[in-house]
Amino acid sequence: MLNRRALVVAVCLALLVSRVGADDDYQEARRLVQKGEIQPLVTILQTVRRHYSGRVLEVEFEHEDDRYIYEIEMLDEKGVVWELKVDAVSGQLIQSEQED
Repeated sequence: MLNRRALVVAVCLALLVSRVGADDDYQEARRLVQKGEIQPLVTILQTVRRHYSGRVLEVEFEHEDDRYIYEIEMLDEKGVVWELKVDAVSGQLIQSEQED
């Protein structure tokens, strides 16, 4: 019983920590949009939808290799999950690949 409680506590803490990171990413993206340094997500999604149709499953905002990136997971009509990386400044698609 103790091991199960420890596992539940560990999972809850991991979820809390990951949520805090997501909140930080959101705040950073919001600040950069307000300063005009990156494009808002709604604009990025409009651009992406011109080339990819389907349902957005997840969006992450990242800073990698000195550039801001929107990482978008989409599910297309055929059931294929795509991971798209879009430059948050220019709106250009950097990478697209099918998820396994």
